[in-house]
Amino acid sequence: MRARVLLPLLLFGLIAVLAVLLPVAIGIAESRTQQLALQRADSMDQIVQRVQTALAQGTDDALDEYLDRFHRTYGESVLVVDDVGQVIAGAGDLDMDDEIAALVLAAARTVPQWSVATVQPWSPDTSLVAESFTATSDTTAGAVVLAIDLADAKGDVTRGWTTVAILGALILAALMTASLYWTHWVLTPVRALDTAVRALAAHREHEPVRPTGPPELRRLNLAFQAMADGVESALEQQRGFVADASHQLRNPLAAIRLRIDSLPVDGGDGTELAAVERDLDRLENIVDRMLALAHAEHRATARAQGREAASADPILRDCLISADILVEPHRDALRSAGIVVTADETPVRVPCSQADLEEIVEILLDNAAKYAGSGSEVWLSLSESAEQVVLEVADSGSGLDDSDLASIGTRFWRSVSHGSSPGTGLGVAIVLQLAHANDARPELDRAPQGGLRVRLAWARP
Repeated sequence: MRARVLLPLLLFGLIAVLAVLLPVAIGIAESRTQQLALQRADSMDQIVQRVQTALAQGTDDALDEYLDRFHRTYGESVLVVDDVGQVIAGAGDLDMDDEIAALVLAAARTVPQWSVATVQPWSPDTSLVAESFTATSDTTAGAVVLAIDLADAKGDVTRGWTTVAILGALILAALMTASLYWTHWVLTPVRALDTAVRALAAHREHEPVRPTGPPELRRLNLAFQAMADGVESALEQQRGFVADASHQLRNPLAAIRLRIDSLPVDGGDGTELAAVERDLDRLENIVDRMLALAHAEHRATARAQGREAASADPILRDCLISADILVEPHRDALRSAGIVVTADETPVRVPCSQADLEEIVEILLDNAAKYAGSGSEVWLSLSESAEQVVLEVADSGSGLDDSDLASIGTRFWRSVSHGSSPGTGLGVAIVLQLAHANDARPELDRAPQGGLRVRLAWARP
């Protein structure tokens, strides 16, 4: 997120700095070029005057001496050419060539060649200019060619541009520092809020969000913290209500059962009394299941938040057991229901509380006995690999429809086809919560044999 915010800021800052400093750099080069041109224009005027004086006096000695002194002083070459292309005088290393001939021709036509290009660090070292001179009859008698030395001007422009570049780099560094500070100040509460939201969505405990940053984000963080506290409080109250209601219902149910058990059966066949007792059994089963579900949900939520529930014992979160041992207490009941059980005998170390593992297997086998039907077969296995440990319970019953597979595990949900069978609709929900409480990943799908398959996978640490 910081990169997405910083990139536009730095891009706009770079454009703004270039928009300010580029004209400054161009102005430095143009100013230095103009200064050089004015200086050499004065020098050219003096040379032209000396040439015209020498022509008028008919002697070249004074002119040659002046040109030599000029060359030694400025290090620039000078060439004086008459109107027929003959060299009259000169100083330095200029020779008559096509370029100089073209300059002389243009100057002789009274078109001064003072097109000095703007000096830049990569400009050539010299620039040729030419100016005509006249004889006594005011007619053009030739031209003076001057090779302007640009080395000093290039050095001045380079130093000026270097200063501008350093200034631009400092401005950009200051802008980057300010942008980093600004984005850190603005985005720190956003990142903290994002972390807290993801933790809340995953039912994990999150650090309180400190009210920092702009006022709008401070208010947002405070509002989120109040909302998160409210959600946690509501969930805790919901779990507490289920647990308390289950506990409170146990006492009156027990009292009713005692009273019914003490009632005499006077002459009837006891059908109504037996029906009441069945309803009481069902109510007691629902209350026990609700209490087990509330306890499992509480532990699953605490585990997701990275802590242990008060009633959980972390010492028992590991056991060495086989599938055959888990099935053994239920063999007689399954045999009575006409269910054939196949279980592995190889012991496996499972990262799960043994009590929870036994309760999970009990619920799944009880469901298989109820819904798979007589003559079905149930397979229970514990397997391990380098990556995970897997508990799998599958049966060959009639199974569930695709729409039912999406709903299984919902509290109090029961398939329409099994509505007449005894049950509370809480068994699979308890299994899922116990799996989460023990860091297992549950999967429910159709078994290859046709029935339901439940897989619990524990990742290796």
